[in-house]
Amino acid sequence: MGMQPTAATECGVTDLLEHILDKGLVINADLIISVSGVPLVGVNLRAAIAGMETMLKYGVLTDWDKQTRDWERKEREQKRGAREPLAEGEQVLLKMFGSHWFSKGIYRSWRPGHLYVTDRRVFLWRNSPGEMLMDIPYEMIKGLAMERKTNVAKKETDYLYLLLKDGEVAQLHPTEASVVKEAIEGRMKELGLELEEKPTIPSLDEYAAKFLTPGEGVTNSCKMWYLMTLPSPGGTTSDQWKSGYLYLTNKRLLWYYDFDGKVVWETPRDNLIHATTQLRDLGGMLKEKQVLNVLYKTESGNKVACFSGTEDEMKDWQDALTDVIRQRSEPLPEDWETCPQCGAKAPREKLLKEGCSVCGWISPRLRRNI
Repeated sequence: MGMQPTAATECGVTDLLEHILDKGLVINADLIISVSGVPLVGVNLRAAIAGMETMLKYGVLTDWDKQTRDWERKEREQKRGAREPLAEGEQVLLKMFGSHWFSKGIYRSWRPGHLYVTDRRVFLWRNSPGEMLMDIPYEMIKGLAMERKTNVAKKETDYLYLLLKDGEVAQLHPTEASVVKEAIEGRMKELGLELEEKPTIPSLDEYAAKFLTPGEGVTNSCKMWYLMTLPSPGGTTSDQWKSGYLYLTNKRLLWYYDFDGKVVWETPRDNLIHATTQLRDLGGMLKEKQVLNVLYKTESGNKVACFSGTEDEMKDWQDALTDVIRQRSEPLPEDWETCPQCGAKAPREKLLKEGCSVCGWISPRLRRNI
């Protein structure tokens, strides 16, 4: 049984919409597109427009409706079954929205969920789909540390690090990091579990961990384009812009090519001569881009390395490298010292009371007090 045609002498927009939802509308049209009287394209159009109830009444879209309802039912069942995975008798001490930094292979991202501090463990749970993103018992935690950093939204915020006994580090970004830290410390004290005082936050950069030498620490880093010289057919070479990561450590300036997984270019800090930025046409669609030109010494003479990024990044890098060059050429202020382990420069009182922020060195006097 099909939809029955009806006719109406007058029909407004409201009447038309009511008619479509109540009974439906059938469009039957033949369209011919011609140019200069010559027919080129023919279109035969047949369409039925009606409310879902009318469609289902006349047996239209019934398969689609069944699949949709089945999918919705499964989603509801999954959400009902994805409740917080608490063990029998486990008590929640604190629950807060947060995210956990996951980095395995090429997959690197913040995974959001709800952070739970219970009387037995710390875990991060995502409701939909139900998934345990992180699960750490208190017995595995050896230290807690907080760090204030600028997030992707250019706002300063606190991050919490759980240093584990197996050498791993869980990096968390809760809504209130200090509250979570206090809750974990309080529960571990109740359980008689000790925490390291003033633990050093190790490098969480997977790439940096591959090339850093003992006593070397990263002071600046970001994703950056580098003008790389590559071999071309016929024994010649060509310059091409490649994407990677620029690092400034307490020992050297280097560019890491993540595609090949190796350091492609580097120079010691003492070889840096000058750093400046300029607007350049990089070719193709990359016009008028900021370029950082770094002049450095080599055994065969002075050379220039070119990098490119955002305007703010270029200015920050120029300031950082200029500061390195200035510190090398000018005498240190009277109240400054160099770290005995890595050579980084800092105010004397800060080194003695807080240690080195680059390599984590702590003075013997401070170590005895701890």
